[in-house]
Amino acid sequence: MKLFSKIGIVLLLATLSVASAQVTLRIAEHPGSNVTAMEEYFIPLYEEMTGVDIVYEVLPPDQLRQRMTLEAQSGSDYYDIGYHSPGWFGFYQQAVADLSPWIEKYDFDLSQYSQAVQDAFMTNDLLRPGEIIAIARNPQTPLYAYRTDWFAHPDEQAAFEAEYGYELAPPETWQELYDIGEFFTRPEGATVAGEVLEQPLYGYSASIKPPGGMARAFLALLYSTGLQGWDSETYQSDLDDPMLLEAVDYWQTLVEDTFPPQATTWDFLEHLSFFAAGRLATAELWFEGASIVESDDSVAAGNVGYALLPRWEGNMQDLPVGRSFSGGGGVLVFDTPNQEEAFKFLQWLFEEQSTEFNLRTGMFSREEHFSNPEILAANPFYEDFLEVAGEQMSYAFPRQPIAEWGAVMYTPVGEFASDVLSGVMSPEAAQERLVDNMRTIFEEAGYLE
Repeated sequence: MKLFSKIGIVLLLATLSVASAQVTLRIAEHPGSNVTAMEEYFIPLYEEMTGVDIVYEVLPPDQLRQRMTLEAQSGSDYYDIGYHSPGWFGFYQQAVADLSPWIEKYDFDLSQYSQAVQDAFMTNDLLRPGEIIAIARNPQTPLYAYRTDWFAHPDEQAAFEAEYGYELAPPETWQELYDIGEFFTRPEGATVAGEVLEQPLYGYSASIKPPGGMARAFLALLYSTGLQGWDSETYQSDLDDPMLLEAVDYWQTLVEDTFPPQATTWDFLEHLSFFAAGRLATAELWFEGASIVESDDSVAAGNVGYALLPRWEGNMQDLPVGRSFSGGGGVLVFDTPNQEEAFKFLQWLFEEQSTEFNLRTGMFSREEHFSNPEILAANPFYEDFLEVAGEQMSYAFPRQPIAEWGAVMYTPVGEFASDVLSGVMSPEAAQERLVDNMRTIFEEAGYLE
């Protein structure tokens, strides 16, 4: 009996020891082209290799930001890993771990990330000087995608030139973008490229669910006008300029005349599934969306063209093309007891599995992604796409690295455009609210007296 008890105690202690050593990593994730690969391949593989349990929570963008902020501010240590959007960082930056010690300990190769990528996505010299606060995963900015087979069809070319007086080609101005979108917006029963439409066709779209989706899409127009939000030295807003009213008036017409009604329910890339189904002629395309429109299930695959965003005529910065903000993001580690295990997982994912991660997600961040023969050979469209993507990225507007960027630009700009389009507020009243909100927050933060 005593022997049995001793054996039982030994087994119990062994069980408790294993249980105490068991690591569970919780990840807060943004929707994107990586989700399926993470759920079906990378996470199961890592769990099998290491015995680490991973809880992977994918939340809509606005809910994700709110949840990460809530958990960080409460000190819950609930999430070990989170999605990193530079514009959100100020909401929870106090709870984020400095990765520098782990980068040094595990010899993580920072040289694979360009200095521009590191500056935009991996550091924040204003809030956390001298630290590495994230690993870049999918730096990106939107460009213009279109159906090359429809643009090249002689019937479409002739009809467009007869109606608009110039050749059908990727737009050079936002007015031309509207013309093309209007031209291709057609009812069920009409034809496109000689084929009868079984469902309505729409000319252009982005995902514009308010406030986040609307902000992400409308900011491409706002920054194309040359507006910047505020002067980085004086913190005086430029959003009181009449140019903003011109932009939102154009935007309202574009949305009403060319977007599918469902667009206001879509957060991020959902409109590209519409494009892939043959329901859209042109679209805003963030880089990771290329894997959707070129997928095996896409009726558009092999007939997708990529072009720079068009310029806004008369823009305030004399920009030769349109631009949006430097978006996408990376992955950060929260300052929890599991931060070392969290970093080890990210190093395995982004460094050891670098090629496989790109092939399965279509996300580019490391220098090798742009030169690896296996990656370049994997998708025939990469040659054209990567050239345009690289050039568009060079024009991207760098988000100001202040804690309040999301509170003065991202969310309120989305609310501004949404409230004007829905008729909740007049453009002038919504503009005044936008500027007043920025001024109030800057005064509270001490940027303005």
